[in-house]
Formats: sequence, structure tokens, C-alpha cells
Amino acid sequence: MKYLINIFFFICFFGCSSLTDDELWKKVESAKANNNWDSTLSVCQRILKEYPKGRFAGWARFGIAESYRFKNQPREALDNYKLFYEQNPNMQPSALSLFLTGYIYNNNLQMYDSAKFFYGKFLEKYPQHDLAPTVRFELETIGKDPNQVLNEKQRRQKMAKK
Repeated sequence: MKYLINIFFFICFFGCSSLTDDELWKKVESAKANNNWDSTLSVCQRILKEYPKGRFAGWARFGIAESYRFKNQPREALDNYKLFYEQNPNMQPSALSLFLTGYIYNNNLQMYDSAKFFYGKFLEKYPQHDLAPTVRFELETIGKDPNQVLNEKQRRQKMAKK
């Protein structure tokens, strides 16, 4: 059934007459609301193809990254988060994009040096951001076994009680 729904979306999104960037973005929002990451990906790619300099182009790049992340394709997500950040450093989700770049390097790909680089870049640019404490924690625990992190935390709590 899901296969048929995806085919329907594909036909509607690509087989219909030309749509404005506003109409396409509404389709992206609808697909995202339904967690339909295949359709989100397809429509975002279409926006970039048909409206590469349009007002939704940056958001479409971010939507592509999110689609790949939720489809569990970390390398493709990573490439698009990095591209989004490079092309749109002042857009609202830039901080999140930079954080997720470090996060994917750390937690999905175990490429710790790259993770440290992007986490450091995040803290340099956004030291007061809501995600900064999470980034600091990630840096403290990078490459460590979860049990080791838990043991260290418990040890610190015991020391604090004394």
C-alpha cells in the first residue's frame, strides 16, 4: 500500500503541470507532516531544480538533508547539511545544520576528528545556543563507550555528595 501511495505522490508531483514555488513548498510541508520522507525528498529536489534561486531553495536543501536523515542515509544527510550551511550560513536552521553535521560524524559514522571539528565550529559561532550544552557533552564523551560515560557520571555524582 505504501508503494502505491509513493507512486501516487510521484505522479502528482512530477506529472502535473508546472507549479509555483509556493505550491511546491505546500506539498513539502504536507509530506513532512505525514512523515513521508520520500515525497519530501522528491519535492525538495524539484524545488532546487526548478527554482534554484527561489525563496524556498535554502529550505529545500535543508529538507533534503532531513529526508535523508529520517530515511537513515547518514552520508547523504551529511552532504546536504554541510551544503546547506555553506550556502545559507545566516538562515535560521544553520545552527541545527552545523550541530547535526557534528552529530552524524560522531554518532553515525564514528568519524571523531570530523565531529570535533564541526562541534568546535558550532561552539565558536553559537556559544549561547540552546544546543551548546549538548555539543559540550558530545565533545566530552566523544568516542567513549556509553557504559564508560555512565560510570564517569556516577563517579562525579558520588564525589559531589561528599
